[in-house]
Amino acid sequence: MAVVGFEIDQVRQTPAGDVSVPMTVTYNHHFESTMIGKHATFDQVSHMGADHDPRFKQMGHGMPDGSVWLARDLGTSGRSIPVKQEFGGANGGESRKSFHGYAPGYVQVIDSPTQFQITPMQIDTWHRDKMNLSYPSPFVPGPVPRSSLAPRTGPDAIYSGLLECPVTTRIQKNIKGLYFLHVGKDACGLEPTTADECYSAVRATLKGPSYNFTFASGTDPGKPLGCSVASESFKEPGSVQVYFRQKVMSGDGARRTTKLKIDPAVNVSVSCGAAAVRFAGRSEALVKLSVQLDIENKQAEIAITGPGNVWFGVGFGATAMGDGPWTIVVDGHGGITERKLGMHSPGTLLNASVTVKSSVMKGGLRSVVLMRGLRGLGPDYFTFDPLKSGGAELNFISAVGSSVELSYHKEHIVSSLSFLPVAGSGSGAAACVCKTTPKPFGEAEGTLEYVPTKQPEDTGSGSSLFNNKCPPRPRGDLLAMKNPTCDIRTYSGGQIACHHMFSLLDADQEIPWPDQPLEYSLKFRFWVQEYNASYHVPLQRTTWGIASPVEYDVPKCSEGMVGCSRHSDGSWVHTITGTFTGSGRLSAAHFHCHAPTCLSIVMYRCPKGTKVCDGTTGQLLCKEEPIFGNDASKPFQDPGYILQPPCLWGSSTFGLEPPPSVDGYVLGSVKTSNATYGHHGEMAWQQMYFFRDEDVPGDFNYI
Repeated sequence: MAVVGFEIDQVRQTPAGDVSVPMTVTYNHHFESTMIGKHATFDQVSHMGADHDPRFKQMGHGMPDGSVWLARDLGTSGRSIPVKQEFGGANGGESRKSFHGYAPGYVQVIDSPTQFQITPMQIDTWHRDKMNLSYPSPFVPGPVPRSSLAPRTGPDAIYSGLLECPVTTRIQKNIKGLYFLHVGKDACGLEPTTADECYSAVRATLKGPSYNFTFASGTDPGKPLGCSVASESFKEPGSVQVYFRQKVMSGDGARRTTKLKIDPAVNVSVSCGAAAVRFAGRSEALVKLSVQLDIENKQAEIAITGPGNVWFGVGFGATAMGDGPWTIVVDGHGGITERKLGMHSPGTLLNASVTVKSSVMKGGLRSVVLMRGLRGLGPDYFTFDPLKSGGAELNFISAVGSSVELSYHKEHIVSSLSFLPVAGSGSGAAACVCKTTPKPFGEAEGTLEYVPTKQPEDTGSGSSLFNNKCPPRPRGDLLAMKNPTCDIRTYSGGQIACHHMFSLLDADQEIPWPDQPLEYSLKFRFWVQEYNASYHVPLQRTTWGIASPVEYDVPKCSEGMVGCSRHSDGSWVHTITGTFTGSGRLSAAHFHCHAPTCLSIVMYRCPKGTKVCDGTTGQLLCKEEPIFGNDASKPFQDPGYILQPPCLWGSSTFGLEPPPSVDGYVLGSVKTSNATYGHHGEMAWQQMYFFRDEDVPGDFNYI
């Protein structure tokens, strides 16, 4: 089958027929879709954490159970025709009314289509009290978080700040490697310098709702210098003492001009918990896990709590199943087994090394307490040693199933547990909180974790990997501009903060209208022909970005700001550029950007060796300027929302320019945005359809 184009709308299905839902009611941030034929199948695979399937490129959103559908070629076709195709040009707020077709003769080909899968990213912006669900429906702003940059009043308040996915106080940034726990004889090389920094560092290092902190500071010589933490008791690892031991300064005090200096005689640090004989750790992730280590008696006590009617498990010292961790599995009957996991498989059943101290069912939860030695029985078992390098931090994976017996997990997550010395269990029984040298801007790593509130309608959960990477000039401008989207430490909004069922309001804001869910469908119409190998030119899809690479923040411009210019009407424009390479001959270009920010994207072709490709050094290939809606009473005319006319190349018979080759050329793009207001998560994402000369039928004249 040859697909020559498609149409899309978002509709409510009513007895009177399908009724379009305004983009001001629910915003289509974007969608991705795949069609497969009878010689392919869909695999449901993990997309979360380090355990995600290697075929899947991690994104900032996904299906609610942490899995996605990936198309797999069965290898049974025996023909050169594709068995799967992706459809996604002009796939965001511009999707309705934008042309999703190709010049005559150019198609996306699929052998014997059977199934269609879509992953949408939709944002509810409907003010239930003041807006209609159907046209006419003038936009009225509803609740937004404090970080929203959208105007709330006046003639410019025509869109919701929610559609830009601002980072809210429900999001916790977990920055990899900023602070770390250290247990050992040596002191920190670099440490927090104030009590306030110490307390912030502890909260960043010991994450989650399972800790109750008590804070103190002073000059106690029995504590390590700087910032330290200890568990208050062996049986209550969630109660944590935090102490900041400040350095004692000395001076004669005779004159006010005397400079104080650190007194080395009194600033002697004890070890960072190296002499402790008891350690305790706790984590509340998918399951509750606590571990107590008795160094003197060489015993470990492991307590795990999970759902009582299905299996759950914990793999120790790992971030993925492929690490082959020693794992405890508790089935829905309370049976306990130990395994060495395999890559996406249950692995090998092991001989028992734990003894069951207790197993209790209460309130639908099963809690088991297990005992075993610190040292594992062999190489397939985990050894608990908080004094070895990195031993104070225990990575683990946990999973919950949907059946009584062990099978494919329903949910899984990567977590960590921090072993803290128990206060009073040895000289200086406290772990030190150390500080790393900050990474340069644009190089920090981490995750955005959604922390649900106690509101019953707050059902979001999970985390997303921060995978934005801004290249240096001339590949892109954002790193040099220090755009917030380039670094997790400054990231303030965009698609990484939008996951399934994440509320986009702050934690202290109630989720409104829980009794009025919005139900609608995405409707596709495909235009097709029978594939004719002597006529049709099969297209391939690729994407080129000049941002991070997909998204970026548009600043609220002012005089002197890099990338900003002012128009005669007083409005501000922000400009970014990028230089890159591509391949093939172009047939269609869809430049994806968002309302109401996007003004234009222009692409140029330059000779090989050109350092910066733009309008002064290259030939214009494509210029796209969105068309804005202006009538809230008419379908697809929502004021401020856009359609994006694409660039098409084909035969001169149809008034088109011939498909340009980009092989051996340098390409450059210039993107402009409305910057009178600031915007999170704008995009400069060029969705390209191309072919290669060898794919052209012998008698086909594409000129």
